[in-house]
Amino acid sequence: MNIGIVTLGCTKNQVDSEMILGVFKAQGFNITNQVEEADIIVVNTCGFIEPAKEEAINTILEMADYKIDGNCKALIVTGCLAKRYKKEIYESLPEVDLVIGEQGLKEFCIIAQDTSKYGLDIYGELKLAELLRRMSQIEGVKWIRILYMYLYETTDELIEEIANNPKVCKYFDIPIQHLNNKMLKDMNRHDTKELIYDRIARIKELCPDAILRTTCIVGFPGETEEEFEELLDGVKELEFDRLGAFTYSPEENTPSYDFDGQLEEDVKQERLKRLMNTQKEISLKKNKARLGKTYEVIVEDIDETEEYFVCRSMLEAPDVDGRIYIKIDEDSAAKVIVGDYATVEIIDYNDYDLFAKVI
Repeated sequence: MNIGIVTLGCTKNQVDSEMILGVFKAQGFNITNQVEEADIIVVNTCGFIEPAKEEAINTILEMADYKIDGNCKALIVTGCLAKRYKKEIYESLPEVDLVIGEQGLKEFCIIAQDTSKYGLDIYGELKLAELLRRMSQIEGVKWIRILYMYLYETTDELIEEIANNPKVCKYFDIPIQHLNNKMLKDMNRHDTKELIYDRIARIKELCPDAILRTTCIVGFPGETEEEFEELLDGVKELEFDRLGAFTYSPEENTPSYDFDGQLEEDVKQERLKRLMNTQKEISLKKNKARLGKTYEVIVEDIDETEEYFVCRSMLEAPDVDGRIYIKIDEDSAAKVIVGDYATVEIIDYNDYDLFAKVI
């Protein structure tokens, strides 16, 4: 079956259209650029200003002609106009078979090179906590997630806002990179081992259910076995819920490129393997502790085997974390819609992923 799409409006709509086509393609549909050959035509509309609304309506009517003079068997309207005027479209344009509004997904991810520094350049002081408060007052905002915060700027005010604001994910993405003070200094980091331990203890005190995610570098120039062991011991002690790691790579025009003590690649890879094996055990322990717990999840997709719905809760960030999988069967298929929310109970786990049933 052939799918054709007509995109109106801004570049964001173009991106959305590409995502829509990707979903159709994954389900085995053929994509065509010739709308007269399409069995299904999707019109991705813009409804921001009056001329855009008029263009959208005219385009819908134009595409409806292909139900008479072409192959079109179904006409779908999505995008801004569909979101704002769904009822009106159904009432005034009977040619349209389905009106789909951007599915009510309302997770907002705040990310920057140094997200915790928000406000310093504009107001002369840290304002991330205030930004969270103001964002949470917007109707329709469901989840707010902060990514990439430095601990030396993670204030008590910010921790308390995350802990107490029901719309903010209890999720701290705090890249430490190392836990040896010499290594941290050589990396030009502002954190120290003592500050890292202090801030993490404060997070656990004020927000005991928080998920902690971090990243580490192994094999930085001059890193001794003892310094690496200090990082490894700290990871065991702090027990991050999520940890990503990578080996140091010398890049031209960076200060460390000319540092003495560059390590052999096999040494860096061996240390990376040891660190990730340590984290694997921690992750397994953390996932086991979630057995029997219930969560509201976003149903993002169907996996490539078409055996599971792929989901995330407030505690899993897009792209970087494991997922929650729901087995596709008669019961779950009747209750779960891709792009919508569901309530699930965790029933199984592995090193990095969880498995759930719909409740």
